[in-house]
Amino acid sequence: MLAAGFGKWELTPPIGVELAGYGYYLNRRALSVRDPLYARAVLLETDYMRSLVISCDLLGLSKSVCAEVFRYAQKLRIPTERVMIVSTHTHTGPAIKYHEGCGFVDEVYAATVGSLICRAIDESATDLAEVTALHQAFSPFEGDHIYNRTVADGPVDRFVRGFTLCRHGKARICLINAACHGVFRGRDTAVSADFAGEINRLMEQRGVHSIYLNGLCGDIDPYKPTDIRLKEFARIIVDTFTAQSQPLPLSLEAGSFPFTLKLTSVTEEDIQDAAKHAVRIAGGEEKPAARVALTWKKEMLAKLSQLQDTEDITIKYLLLGGVPIVAFPFEGFTMIGQKVRNITGRQDSLMLGCGEELLGYLPTHDDIARGAYAALESTFLYKRLPVMPGEAERLGREAGYMLKEILI
Repeated sequence: MLAAGFGKWELTPPIGVELAGYGYYLNRRALSVRDPLYARAVLLETDYMRSLVISCDLLGLSKSVCAEVFRYAQKLRIPTERVMIVSTHTHTGPAIKYHEGCGFVDEVYAATVGSLICRAIDESATDLAEVTALHQAFSPFEGDHIYNRTVADGPVDRFVRGFTLCRHGKARICLINAACHGVFRGRDTAVSADFAGEINRLMEQRGVHSIYLNGLCGDIDPYKPTDIRLKEFARIIVDTFTAQSQPLPLSLEAGSFPFTLKLTSVTEEDIQDAAKHAVRIAGGEEKPAARVALTWKKEMLAKLSQLQDTEDITIKYLLLGGVPIVAFPFEGFTMIGQKVRNITGRQDSLMLGCGEELLGYLPTHDDIARGAYAALESTFLYKRLPVMPGEAERLGREAGYMLKEILI
């Protein structure tokens, strides 16, 4: 038997909190609330295991918040490897982990986020009901609302994917997936879940529980974003999701696999040169982008002897009705998902970004060669070392082959 429960709990921050992303040192304070932010949780249960899928209307999460959620889930007999947490990556929400210049963390608020997510988990546990049917959505969508912002005519994932769980005596649960940066609202001062919130709102109008799972959106932005186009995009996603579906078996598997990320090994001279280059490109030390780079330089030099050229990360996966869902802790590029799908032969797979503690961008080899924003400048604000060229491609390959073995 497969059972499922849905829960949500509000994460909306207090007025006055600085909003995260969309420029450096903007002091962009929340002056109002356009739409609430939520943590949404789906608890899945079979006779032999439990798993959680959680989506938060935030830019990204911190390690400490995720650890609190993992500890709480263990009390409900859900091990960490079966807890998948992602963020919708809205840029009109608060920062939970500080990224230099991109919204200071309100520590009092941030300290409450873990417990608020756990309240959503509690709600999902009390809502458990037998799943009577499981249906899959997998369809292309139309429109010019998104584009690849890193390279002209670059890849864009124009598919809506997801699941509908019909339950005995209770409302359906829908898991919806597409891919786009949460920046339709721009530098707005009103708290908003951006297009993800509108998708969930439209689905809830139809009498179902909805959880939006954002895809690999690192290179995907809204095209000519306006409030009208946000609503158009959300409507297209919802209409495509509900247009057609096919039945799936009532099965569940979940777990994780490790990956060792290779980072660029740097010397003091390398750090100095990178910061000088950034200052020159920015147009002087007084420029915001230069300030970010100089802060990075100071911190990297202070811990130079402790810097490592590798980093161990964990990739979470879930098979719902045999369809893979994989979550990566990056603002990943479209190509990563393409590689996984091509290797596994499962174009219907859900490839999610911004999983758990957000580690920044994972740029492709060609993006690094161009010296583009995701390749270098973004590492300054995330206070990290650049990844080695080819790591995004290698992650896609290894994740694809690991998932293929699980699917056999």
